Amino acid sequence: MLEYRLLLAPLLLFALLNVGQAQEAGEMPGELEISLDRAAEQGLGYQIVGTIPLQLPDGDETFVVKARMRAYWRLTPAYRNCRLNLAFVTLQATARRNQDRLTLALSLTPEVLRPVCSSDMPTEATYKFMVNTGNLNSTEFTLSIADGSYDERTVEDSSQGKLTGKLTLRLACPARSVASESVPVISVLPIDPVPWPLLFSDSKTPAELNELAPGSSAVVGLTRPSKPYPPPAFFRAASRPAALRHGSCFWVKSIQVEFAPVEILLASKYPAKSCEYNVIREHEMLHYEDLQILFIRYQALVMAALREAGFPTAERPIFVGSLMEGTSQSKARLQSTLQPIYASMEKALQADADARDAPEQRVLSWSKCPNWHARFTGARPTASFLSDLDTETMRLVPEQPATEFPGQPNK
Repeated sequence: MLEYRLLLAPLLLFALLNVGQAQEAGEMPGELEISLDRAAEQGLGYQIVGTIPLQLPDGDETFVVKARMRAYWRLTPAYRNCRLNLAFVTLQATARRNQDRLTLALSLTPEVLRPVCSSDMPTEATYKFMVNTGNLNSTEFTLSIADGSYDERTVEDSSQGKLTGKLTLRLACPARSVASESVPVISVLPIDPVPWPLLFSDSKTPAELNELAPGSSAVVGLTRPSKPYPPPAFFRAASRPAALRHGSCFWVKSIQVEFAPVEILLASKYPAKSCEYNVIREHEMLHYEDLQILFIRYQALVMAALREAGFPTAERPIFVGSLMEGTSQSKARLQSTLQPIYASMEKALQADADARDAPEQRVLSWSKCPNWHARFTGARPTASFLSDLDTETMRLVPEQPATEFPGQPNK
């Protein structure tokens, strides 16, 4: 069992997408075993047997494969004195995939045969025997995308006798027909998000808070996820040897995405239970509530997107040349699935933070404490506040929203 961790970051996105594009995703190596048997009451019969390698596309597409097939001749008793050399005939298979079905039509390039017979048989009677599929050209074979899928068609033609076609499809990693197909086990943490896990600290100085919010100054409150954004994703994978060619059948067993707890950090410059302390905490709790609502909503979006992402399963594995190739493909698929959701979540988070930290909201917060109100209106502050007031411009929240994730580019 294999376990991989995916941390979604801009530089990693570029690297993973390049790796994922190195191979055509979803193509499945296979082989098509073909047998055409023409029984003739008079003249020439034949059997054409061979195996055509193919690369089955992942999507519903039409593709054409050609091969030179070995033909074995069957002479009726009337031609027992004739002989034929072994011949090769060009066969073309036009295939169309429709979900779990593969429809094929066969056609042969007509060949003119000239049997060599004994001198007592007229030459004109042995001339222009044609190898052709006759009415089989308009017959379609339907095969399921599964190991050992088999189909047989027989057509009658008064001029050419009976022609039977048999086709068998084998895949390197065959799909399994089951009543209820599984998907990778998907989990998003925390499992019980109400209330959302919260970490709280009021021991950091304003300078320490400023370092956590680059580009801001005089930070007295900060609300953010406790771990770097965006949420990391993990997946477990498994494999087995492929039935054809050198490679493996690879699938994803489980996926886990971890949303971090939220942490609220208050500046230590204000005593606990003071007016300023209470106002700052009340304001940061509003940010926390916004994050809780946002993260719960996006947890559900992540779950739904991962279920619909089409990761390979034990019933429908993918063929890979190496486990590294399978890992890279799964990482790329995980990346492309989660990145748009995370980008949308970041925009929503920024909008919520901007609304909470609008100028009118700041003024409303400042007005709740007499000393803040006096400072920003020009009124004489109370004596008890003078000893605590420094020369630094007081700001309840930084220029950048307090919920900005450290390490992200400044907007």
